[in-house]
Amino acid sequence: MEKELDEAASEEASPEDSVETEEVESLKQELEDLKDQLMEERAFSKNYLNSAKRIQADFDNYKKRQQREIERITETANEKLISELLLIIDDFERALAISDSDKGMEGVRQIHSNVKSLLKGYGLREAPADGQFNPDLHEALCVGEGEEGKILEVYQKGYFLGDKVIRYAKVMVGKQKEGE
Repeated sequence: MEKELDEAASEEASPEDSVETEEVESLKQELEDLKDQLMEERAFSKNYLNSAKRIQADFDNYKKRQQREIERITETANEKLISELLLIIDDFERALAISDSDKGMEGVRQIHSNVKSLLKGYGLREAPADGQFNPDLHEALCVGEGEEGKILEVYQKGYFLGDKVIRYAKVMVGKQKEGE
């Protein structure tokens, strides 16, 4: 019976109805095409968004690498400067040791103290040079008679800049006589 109604309805359909039906079908097809196009554009947009996020992450990593490089260069420059200033500190200490009683040396002592304070502010600190010899901190220049492996004399102080040894302490290390 339903079939008969559909046939009757189609027989009764006027040419206007068929034009409207064609128009509706055309609009439906256009709507489907637009939906497909929208999905393609969304995928395209998502691809660009992901690319932009990757580029942003790459740029952020680049900035971090550059910052680390700047810090490394600054540290290296400070290390070179401080290493050279240590030679001046050594000269002051030798001068102070020679004429410790002279009143004119008070100014030299003050300059020595100021330079050491300045360098300490940049992270400089003395490496320990007493007790047992440690090849990570000391450079053995010679050996002398004494307790095995003990530092007997310090010829030049060693220093750290931060956690890095920038100059090893130059020392004399004890060695027992072979007969003992």
